[in-house]
This record gives sequence, structure tokens and C-alpha cells, in this order.
Amino acid sequence: MFIARALLLLFFLVLLSPSARAQETREVSFLVEGPPRRALLVNGPGPGQTAPVVIVLHGGNASAEAQQERTGFDRLAVAEGFTVVYAEGTEWAPGRHAWNTGFLMRRQVSLANDIAYLDTLIDLLIRDHGADPRRVFMTGGSNGAMMTLVYATQRAERLAAIAPVVGAMFSFDVQPGVPLPIMLINGGQDNEVPIEGGFSRNALVSRAQSAPYRPLADTVQFWVTANRSQTPPVITTTGSVTTSVYGSTPDGAVTISVIDQRGGHGWPGTGQVREGNVPIQSFDGAELVWQFFRTQSRVP
Repeated sequence: MFIARALLLLFFLVLLSPSARAQETREVSFLVEGPPRRALLVNGPGPGQTAPVVIVLHGGNASAEAQQERTGFDRLAVAEGFTVVYAEGTEWAPGRHAWNTGFLMRRQVSLANDIAYLDTLIDLLIRDHGADPRRVFMTGGSNGAMMTLVYATQRAERLAAIAPVVGAMFSFDVQPGVPLPIMLINGGQDNEVPIEGGFSRNALVSRAQSAPYRPLADTVQFWVTANRSQTPPVITTTGSVTTSVYGSTPDGAVTISVIDQRGGHGWPGTGQVREGNVPIQSFDGAELVWQFFRTQSRVP
């Protein structure tokens, strides 16, 4: 009997421990020019405290919950002491959400103002959820990576760094107002967002494109110029992964491109979703992204 009670007490202590409480998922809801919008928050800081926040954007067929399950950021957030927030786009089919980048899936989500959504979300995180305004980071996969890039060009001053994963840009018309550290992660075998640019080889995706993807090489050069990064880059290759680092300058920021020549479309380190398209397996996407973010902050 004594052993049983001791085990029961230990069980409840684990449930009430800071680690257990930290992993609870909280929903953040608010209005932005239309129907209610939402996001999921994990590992918010205690009262009177602040913490870095990583905002994670899902792909074009997913949701906040799906991205939470897929990426593995929850575990990292608790271990490393940051808050992770899974943002959510507009529902265009039951359980499926997308971001209005202006160039992809625009027919289904054309009325959504996702710049305003992310502005409001960041304001709420800083005001009500202990987000450190100097360390607000953004990452996303696929359509979420594209939205990260669109937001970064228009609101660079609100972010400390970004890490778009298997995404692309459609236009270079808008220049970021300030340098912004960036790490672009792409797969050389990606047939949905090919690094050479153009239209997706997935017929469903290409039909939703109103403009071709810009080549990755041009996108990297766009950010090197905007960030006033050092050239030429320092290039290292480990196995199938080539990392090009264009270092920061006194009045600029670092630009990094990571390409896994064997990797396809999807979040790095996760399993295959569609036949013939295996995501990057050389590293864990969340871990690589956080290792980059943890070294960055926005100077007031």
C-alpha cells in the first residue's frame, strides 16, 4: 500500500512539474479583418518573465496541430527555454489551411490579410505572453516558408531572424527595410519547390501558382544584397549537405543557404508523405533552425 501511494504521489508530482506544465498547449484566439484566427502556444514563460519566441508556419495543406506534431519544436522549446507558437492560416478545405502569399493558392485564401494576422499575433505575444521583442523568430515549411519570406520583406524590423524551409520567393519587388539574418533550407531533389525555380512539378501546386518560383540562387543573392552580407561565402560540404555562409558585416546581417542534394520536399527529419518525395534526412529541421536562431537577436 505504501509503495502504491508513493508511486501515485510521484505521478502527480510529475504532472505538476514545470516541465510537464511547460508542454501544455494553449490556444491564442483573436480577430483580424474577418473570422476569428488562432495559434497554438507551448512553453510560455512564467509571470514577469520573457523568453525568445519561435513562430512556426505550416504548409499549404496543414494546420497548427499538424505542424506541431510534425516538427518536434515542443521538446526543444522546453529543453532550451524558448516559447514556440504554431500559427495557422485560413481554412480552404476541411482541416486544411494556407497562407495568402499573393502568388500561391490565392483563389482559396485571397481575402486573408496574413500580414495583419502575423502583426497582431506578434503584438499579443509581446504584450500578453512574455515574448522578448528582441528575439522574435519565424520559420515555416513550404507555403509557410513562402509566407515567412513575404512577411520578412515587409516587416523585417519586427523579427530577429528567419529560417524558411523548402520554400521559395515569387517576387523581389519589396525590399526589407533593415538587414535580417536568414537561413534558407532546401532540398536538391525537391520536385514541388524546385531549387532551379519555375513552376512546381506537382500538378495540383502548379495550377495554384500565379507566378513561377524564383531560382534559389537568385533568392540567396537577393538576401545577400539586402543584408549587406560578406562575399564570397564560406562553403562547407558534409555528405550531401552544402552550407554557404555569407557572413555578417557591421551594418548588415548573415545570409546562410543550406542545400541537401538528396533531400526532397517536406520538413527535414520527417518521414515520406508522398511517393517519390523523401524529405531531407541528413538533419533534424527544428534543431538546425534553433541552433541558428539562438545566436541571433534584434538590436533595438
